Amino acid sequence: MALVGIYSYPKSGNTWVRGIIAAAMQASAKEIPDLHERPLSDAKEFRGFRFFKHHAGHNLTKWQGQDINATHIIHIRRNPLDVFASYLNFISANVTNTASIPFESVESIVGTDLFDLYFSSFTITGHIAPRFSVQTGDYFSHNQYWMNYADKPIARIRYEDLLHNPVTTLGFLKDWLKLGDEDLEAMLERAGKSTKKDGKFYWRQEEKNYFNFLRPEQIDTFLKYRGDECLALGYDPEYLRTPPAR
Repeated sequence: MALVGIYSYPKSGNTWVRGIIAAAMQASAKEIPDLHERPLSDAKEFRGFRFFKHHAGHNLTKWQGQDINATHIIHIRRNPLDVFASYLNFISANVTNTASIPFESVESIVGTDLFDLYFSSFTITGHIAPRFSVQTGDYFSHNQYWMNYADKPIARIRYEDLLHNPVTTLGFLKDWLKLGDEDLEAMLERAGKSTKKDGKFYWRQEEKNYFNFLRPEQIDTFLKYRGDECLALGYDPEYLRTPPAR
């Protein structure tokens, strides 16, 4: 039986992808266990495949006493500035209230010193939640590891491609699970109902949401120091500087 690890840096679309795959099973995303919360034994078998989620910045072989022997990998990446904004929402009181320096919401601190401090932390260290960074690595090292990974079959997904061209982006599932385009479209529709935008965990669900919060000079400073790494991950600095069409 094949075992598929679904890996991503936090706030890159992992729960969405799990929901899409679970929809093929006529099940909830919980049937694809988040190993941070549930054991691998909870994974449901579907057409010879089982799936699990983790945010590790490397391939797991063991986790909390469990042997993890994935045969296939799915890795999801998202542009770093949208990851920053979404992660900042996640640690705010709007969702988990786990920020090192508490705040109510992203919207409530935009333009303040505290917002700028969190963005400086992300620019310098690649993360804003140090207590999770041991597992995940920083944003850049995490994604670079999986971009270079070649030990097992791997499907690499960009969040932005999943937004705009989901059937093509998920085309590898047709081979793995013996699905057609109609199956993928039905999966996307079912998953959309359980992962629809709610202003909290499913916060904005849009490309370049960061333009609602970051000043142009902040984006320029970030790219001055991190632009080459963004390019290596498939995010051209000019793309990141260009506002979305409204």
